[in-house]
Amino acid sequence: MAVTAETGRSEVGRGSGPELPLSVLRFWPVGASTGVRYLAEGLMNRNWQVTTSTGVFFVKQFLDIDQAQIGFQQEVTSRLAASGLPVPAAMATVDGARLVCTEEGRFAVYPWIAGRHRRGLELTAGRCGELGGLLGRVHQALGDLLPPAQGVAWKPAADPASAQELIETLLRRLPPSRSRDTFDELAARVLVERRTMLVELAGRQPPSGQPGAGGHLHGDFHALNLLYDDAGTVVAILDWDRLSTGPLAAEVVRAATLLFGFEDERGLDLDRAEKFVAGYRQEFPLPVEDLEGAVWRLWWERLHDFWMLEWRYLRGDRSCDHLFPGAAALVVWWTQHYEQVMTALARG
Repeated sequence: MAVTAETGRSEVGRGSGPELPLSVLRFWPVGASTGVRYLAEGLMNRNWQVTTSTGVFFVKQFLDIDQAQIGFQQEVTSRLAASGLPVPAAMATVDGARLVCTEEGRFAVYPWIAGRHRRGLELTAGRCGELGGLLGRVHQALGDLLPPAQGVAWKPAADPASAQELIETLLRRLPPSRSRDTFDELAARVLVERRTMLVELAGRQPPSGQPGAGGHLHGDFHALNLLYDDAGTVVAILDWDRLSTGPLAAEVVRAATLLFGFEDERGLDLDRAEKFVAGYRQEFPLPVEDLEGAVWRLWWERLHDFWMLEWRYLRGDRSCDHLFPGAAALVVWWTQHYEQVMTALARG
């Protein structure tokens, strides 16, 4: 449920980044604001830490999902929180709504949760297993709370011909050799290398079909969406904007690659990744065939994926340039160690 209201003058928040229109806070019983800090970590939405006379709160402005999705997300996360999982639930306004819509946008307020992000490579083997188990409990709880997911199928495999066309387009958009920076030089090398790899690996395209286990997914389970306490326990699973349905194994394998990547030519920490998947399967025993299919399909997707270069060269957006070197290195490493990855993530 949302509150729609006319807004008064927007007050100026403190700190760098977009300003929070403090007038929206009047809808929640949080007291008067005494400090605002913009949180720059979010890519898709705007977030602020707000200190008031009654405590500390997290304010989120939704930018990239519609109101129906927001309402669904807030209902699901409230029910997950009530079940005992570490999921932040949106606070109710004085009128009982969870979302406020103003001229400045759509806003929700959450209790501030103390904690910090940890890279997956910081986790002990035991904590890796616990984290996998947590994702398994999330999938189980979503399955218990929501109607069965219908018609779940594997994502269509990327088309090598379309990827080759994109490579040629990106190569044409690169600056001339004499004016390239180090990123441009890396992009050129990777595009030429990937063009050759796509020809050599064209016969390994995965087929279409349906997994054995489909269900409801968090949609973006990775380190920046997890908060830990000082003891290393997860205290919050954040950012449910990608709540969706799909093959459960696809989320498990994707999470393992995001959590335990070295972000360089070393590829993945397969020991930690294996512990993560094993912990998941103790809570939710996915079929091995599903995990094998997820590993195959995600490798194929990464082989054909150039979204960071598309952002830079086709959209003029360099905000994700820092992700490209590690992603490019992982594709090469994964191709060279394909069977070891399959064993660790699917058959371990």
